[in-house]
Amino acid sequence: MTLTSLPHDALYRVLCFLSVREIICLRLVCKDLRDLTFHTAIWHDAYKHAKLPRPLGPLDSQSREFLETTLVKSTQVGVKWNKQALTITSKATWFEPEWSALQGDHWEVVAGLWLVIPHISGPDILCYDLERGLRHVVYHTDGAQILSFKSATCEAADGGCIMYAIVMESARSSATFSHKLLSVRFSSDGPLLEFCMVIPGDVVGMGMSQLSAGKGLLCMSDHLTGTLNLAVDTHTRVLYRFPPPSSVIDPTFATSCTQETYLKRLIATETHILAMFTPLTIVSQLDEGGNCRAIIQALALPSAGTDSTSPPTLQLTHEGHCYLDIERVLLLCDSMTNTGTGQTQIKFLTHCMRLNLTKYFAHRVTLSPPLPGQKLGNISLSTEHLFSVPGYANTMKFTTSFDGHARGICVLHNERDGTEFYGFTIDASSMDKPCSGIVGPGVDIKEVEATESFPSSLRMTWNVKLAFDGNLGRICYRKRAQEGRNVLAIVDLA
Repeated sequence: MTLTSLPHDALYRVLCFLSVREIICLRLVCKDLRDLTFHTAIWHDAYKHAKLPRPLGPLDSQSREFLETTLVKSTQVGVKWNKQALTITSKATWFEPEWSALQGDHWEVVAGLWLVIPHISGPDILCYDLERGLRHVVYHTDGAQILSFKSATCEAADGGCIMYAIVMESARSSATFSHKLLSVRFSSDGPLLEFCMVIPGDVVGMGMSQLSAGKGLLCMSDHLTGTLNLAVDTHTRVLYRFPPPSSVIDPTFATSCTQETYLKRLIATETHILAMFTPLTIVSQLDEGGNCRAIIQALALPSAGTDSTSPPTLQLTHEGHCYLDIERVLLLCDSMTNTGTGQTQIKFLTHCMRLNLTKYFAHRVTLSPPLPGQKLGNISLSTEHLFSVPGYANTMKFTTSFDGHARGICVLHNERDGTEFYGFTIDASSMDKPCSGIVGPGVDIKEVEATESFPSSLRMTWNVKLAFDGNLGRICYRKRAQEGRNVLAIVDLA
């Protein structure tokens, strides 16, 4: 009996255990096996079990072509990502959009494919398709000008990509201000403004410095303690206030919030909003890992019918202490719930610089249900060291998938304006096993430029804004090229 003589159901079960590379190689064997590899079910299973960064899926709405293309590209990037020094796989592209009205770093690159530029003091938010060079106007103010722009991106429930933006506008005919929340969906057809909602002034205040987007929740806040806290259920588009400061484990917290200034960080996940507070009076009191003690709280949407106020208030559900440098906390793996114990785990990535080394850590935050007689559930934290790179890495960027597989880069800038990249991968997909991380050898941009010819130097300054997409292995950053032109450098690495 030959392999091709097996029933199709049996063949499908065999193919489900193959990797992406093995499925592609199988196409070279014979026509019958080649035809089998074009079935959606094969790529549905491969997508589901792949240990790669990838968009949310597999979903019924996603075609076989999308699943295959996404997996093949991520596999190609990942083959050499942390096994050898990164190389530039294609010569840098220089894209010159309309920077004239751009102030500061109010620009974003979404999924490595779309450049978004708000015209500060102007009426438009523009979007450029970096692959096809198309220009779109995704938002236009009506008789107003844009004063500020803050954005965050996340995966949509159907596997697409959504950018949420808080836009502050001023009317041209009067000294009035307004805040609007925009939702822009990106697909192969281009950007689409899904909704635009006005946020009441008594809720948002006059400023926003933080914006965090999860798959179901969006939260906004000022950087220091105040009343400028706002959450949005992105499914129902209902606004929620944060409750007044309170704490069970620290009875003085509510009072000290009115007397001290707290460094604050809000992170939206699929199930909760995590709020971390560190008094500035103890920020200098660090532990050996460079972290200081903080209060961490988890908030969730109130149960139906329990809050009749307008807008309704989030419910404080968990509380605990943690030692984290909350300035460097980034979401690594979204909420994973154990149905048996009721515990929810959320994982973060941080880094600290000590003794000419930059160390990277995974932090596992566990939300436990409240014990009998307790009002709040407990929050516990465990920390795992992943890897280190020599020198001081000023920038870290990574892309993580819905199941905790991440690919990223560390960027080091030396004293001679050199730029060095290190590629890393992280597996944070298990609730029971420790997180693991691997980092590859570094590549110096100066050495690359010595052997390759580019329109301008690829070197960047230490404080440059950097956009990164791990699925494509693409870095984008703005720099001044020849003749003083502002360009967007687009560099593909692998």
